[in-house]
Amino acid sequence: MNMMIIAWFELKRMATSRTVLINQFLLPLILIFILGNALSGWFGNDQEFKQPSVRVGFVLDAADGGQLPGSIQALTGSPEMQEILVQLMAASRKEVEGKLRRGEVDYAVVIPASFDERMGQGADVKLELLPGKDRNLNLVADTIFKTFIADANHKQAEVIVMGGDKVLAAQAGASVETSSGPNVTIGKLGEKGATYSAAQYYAASMLIMFLLYSGLMASSSLLGERESRTLYRLQSAPVTPGTVFAGKIIGCSLITLVQAAAIVLGSMWLYGVKWGPHPLLLIVVCVLITLSSMTIATFITLVSSTAAGARGLMQAIIIAMTFVSGGFMPLPVEFFQKIASFTVNHWAMQSMLRMMLNSDVHLIVTCLGMLAAITAALSAAAMITYRKVGYHA
Repeated sequence: MNMMIIAWFELKRMATSRTVLINQFLLPLILIFILGNALSGWFGNDQEFKQPSVRVGFVLDAADGGQLPGSIQALTGSPEMQEILVQLMAASRKEVEGKLRRGEVDYAVVIPASFDERMGQGADVKLELLPGKDRNLNLVADTIFKTFIADANHKQAEVIVMGGDKVLAAQAGASVETSSGPNVTIGKLGEKGATYSAAQYYAASMLIMFLLYSGLMASSSLLGERESRTLYRLQSAPVTPGTVFAGKIIGCSLITLVQAAAIVLGSMWLYGVKWGPHPLLLIVVCVLITLSSMTIATFITLVSSTAAGARGLMQAIIIAMTFVSGGFMPLPVEFFQKIASFTVNHWAMQSMLRMMLNSDVHLIVTCLGMLAAITAALSAAAMITYRKVGYHA
């Protein structure tokens, strides 16, 4: 009974605090809006990406009569390649360099005289590739022409080693296997054809981070009683220190769950964030994050001597976990990904994103299991620390 009275008092105290309402309820929604709009370019959307065409300037030797070599025609003549490459002719290298500087072409290829004949004879022959100003278009053109050069080098090596006649005979006698279906199937990486937006990503990230920040309220309240010496009065009452401690933790946990509901519902109504078709699993994730937050706060409170020190330590831990788990921006670095697998943020984030992608339930439950295991480990550490240190004035 005394525990619930303390919890109710703590809940009322925080619910009427402007600082709590602004920092824990309003600020997350503002950050979701800012980050979701500012960094939306990092995330996919429902529109399919269309590769812009690359204007390629070809420089031919006068002896070729302005006709592209057959191998180059075979490379650029397919309908798919014609959608990507726009062929433009230039009389000389100097002319095409001027067009590159003026932006009239995006890429240039200088083709030597008698390219196909010399390549078939195994002679020394080189294509000269001149990149333009746009790095993305350069990457597309480099991929096409450098792949062609690699294939040409392979054929030249065959000619040099085996001789031209033997290569032709081997190619004629080789059996060609064809499959009934296409060699490449185009699809989406997201499960069931779904992707998440920047607003969804940062809604999940900010929800996790601010639920963890709620532990600061519990830590500040517990250490505040000690620093203001009101803990002496509480201990003089017919309640145990454990009752006071548990009551404050329960009160902070309740306000944290209310905070989770406010962020989820607020992001849905204000920004149209879709949290997926598994509301019960989302509640489980929020409960586990809340428990993790309170156990981290418990551990830090017991090992810290001042509220300021506990606040700084907990903020550092939360920011570090959020960073390595990609909460501020997705991190492709493998080193951070390995560290993130030991954090609350990572598994909570994976659980929520899989819900948003409408993944199979067993994948979501797997992430929940890892989150529950980390929460259990933190709870055990907090309980052991409490038994050794205790909460006293």
